[in-house]
Amino acid sequence: MASSDYQSLKSKAFDVKLSEDKRHTFTHWLCRQITDAISARPVSEGETEYWWTIYEQGRTRSKASMPWQDAADLTSYLGTEKVDALRARIMRTVMVDPIWTVEGWGDSSKKAPFVEDFHQWQAESEGLQAFLARVIHASLVETRGVLEVYEDTTTRTVRKPIRALLAPSSVGAPFQLGPDLQPVLAKDQDGQIIEATDMDEQSGAATAETIIDTEERVRKGPGYRVLPYKSFLVLPGHAKEKADIWGYAKLFAKRWDLLQEAVKRGIYDKEAVKSLHDSNEVTSERTLAGSPEPVAQQDGDLAEKELWEVQLLHNLDGKGLRWYVATIHLPTFTLLRLKHEDQAVHRYILFVPFPRADRSHEGYSFLGHKLITTVEEHTAWRNMLADRASMEISAPIKRMTGALWDPDLQPFGPKAVIDVRDMKELEPMQLPQAMQGAIGREQEIVQASERVAGINDVALGQKPEGTQTLGEVNLVAEQSFVRMDEVIKNLQESMEDLGQVRHAIWLNCIKEYGTDGMPMPMALQQSQGEQGVPGLEGRGGQVDTATITPEMLEGTFRFKPRGSTESADKSKQRADMIQFLQALGIAMKTWPALAGIIGNNIQAAKSFVEQMLQKFNMPDKQAWVGDPMAWQMPQMPPGMPGQPPMGGAPPGMPPGMPPQLAAMMGGGQMPPQGPPQGAQGA
Repeated sequence: MASSDYQSLKSKAFDVKLSEDKRHTFTHWLCRQITDAISARPVSEGETEYWWTIYEQGRTRSKASMPWQDAADLTSYLGTEKVDALRARIMRTVMVDPIWTVEGWGDSSKKAPFVEDFHQWQAESEGLQAFLARVIHASLVETRGVLEVYEDTTTRTVRKPIRALLAPSSVGAPFQLGPDLQPVLAKDQDGQIIEATDMDEQSGAATAETIIDTEERVRKGPGYRVLPYKSFLVLPGHAKEKADIWGYAKLFAKRWDLLQEAVKRGIYDKEAVKSLHDSNEVTSERTLAGSPEPVAQQDGDLAEKELWEVQLLHNLDGKGLRWYVATIHLPTFTLLRLKHEDQAVHRYILFVPFPRADRSHEGYSFLGHKLITTVEEHTAWRNMLADRASMEISAPIKRMTGALWDPDLQPFGPKAVIDVRDMKELEPMQLPQAMQGAIGREQEIVQASERVAGINDVALGQKPEGTQTLGEVNLVAEQSFVRMDEVIKNLQESMEDLGQVRHAIWLNCIKEYGTDGMPMPMALQQSQGEQGVPGLEGRGGQVDTATITPEMLEGTFRFKPRGSTESADKSKQRADMIQFLQALGIAMKTWPALAGIIGNNIQAAKSFVEQMLQKFNMPDKQAWVGDPMAWQMPQMPPGMPGQPPMGGAPPGMPPGMPPQLAAMMGGGQMPPQGPPQGAQGA
């Protein structure tokens, strides 16, 4: 078959035309690339397991290093404390409402409000927060975090009652009877039972109730996996910049029965899977910290095979570089599939909070590179202190040679009677006091870890020691936030990539719904923006359609991580809002025409109310801004005789606006607290 095309095997797993010789050469080349990338890893699996052991505060003191049996084995808490504090800071900054601020280019800007609201709703239904917490956690302990984003179309076989058409009879009867004298159900050319429509029933066609087994889509949209360091490779392994990377490889295990099911669906090649045999390859598992996990015996259909899935940019057909997806069984050099890559099938988003200068796809481990020396030193001193305290509390006893006392016959303890011939036969060992110096040294290590990590007591949520003034505490806390904000900025590009990939996947999924579109949730049916494009709640009239069509999401958009572009400190956000109002009052006093422009802008007023509710943690947002008609009442021209502004708003302010907000925006008095300084009488 050397001169024939491998596509002649008619397997859906191979839509790339390669001869058998070329396929064999490609498979061996790809296996060598995977093996070389494993060898080129800058950090070994043993090191990452050690870092996870430190985070879990596992046992790190070997028996050889213990001075006696049952000596102290206390791993430092500094690594766990700093990682948890930084992860919490990042998650509070990233997981805001909305996660992304969507900006459209050109005509797409009219669709941006709806796209923003749509993705916020979907991110909550997908459980994205849990996956982001896991991948950010992994990026702080390991050298990077890897989030796989793929199109997850999950189907299940379910029993469904339907009204089916009956097969017409050729002898004048209303329907056909089978050998068992039961009505025969009508079937299409694919052998599927035809479900009756309303038109069929109105025309008097013969139908019958029946129950069928059918496959239904139970989930559609983006799916996520967090990949550990040992299960992910960048190809080539020695790549320095992103431009040098031509592939990504993921290690995963798949059961034999699932492999057979994938063969039926055309995902993997039948002959390739058959050559693997059904022997089990996953005989043992290890936790991230390297601890062995029990694995039940897997045989037959439950046997698991370890496979590598590779996404690569290559020129296989001589027509230029393009993306492909290949699945490899590394031990047997077997290619299970080779397909053209769809841009919305899956992507690997790399989270690198501390980038290296020599590699763009890997960084420094916050725990394993930055804190490792302070953690290990703190561990050593904790163990020494515990051992010394144990020795001082239970000091050894000196016994003179030939003494009567035998500890095995007369155990030492409370109310024990010990026979001696001379009081000097038994004496407690006198140990010099050395605890205070060791305690001081341990405290110095804790302070050193704060300097290395940039996370002080205030950032940790702890009360600082000493007699610092409030100004000193705030100054130190602010500079600590600056160091942590740099980490968040490093993750901003990854969050932008995640937003773009999710958008491409959802656009592709909605296209598969056909002309009917995807059902729209009530939260997105409440309003629309310009030219009938649905937008944020309250921006215009009611939405005419109850479905989401591809046209609503198509366009050129940029997904800006909203939380990474502002402070995560709610008190600072509130202070910024109040300062904005003060500056706005001064501006309207200087330029009176500005008051009329702002007062007639309903969208700006509603946006401000939404931001105020979010900053002040008001839980019931719907009660304030949920009624679009309240924001669409006709405005009364300023100064109309006998028509005072509604709700106590000054002239030029939109009707129905809360008096406090209207007073602040209009520059008037702000009851009952009084006007902001410099903002009276606009």
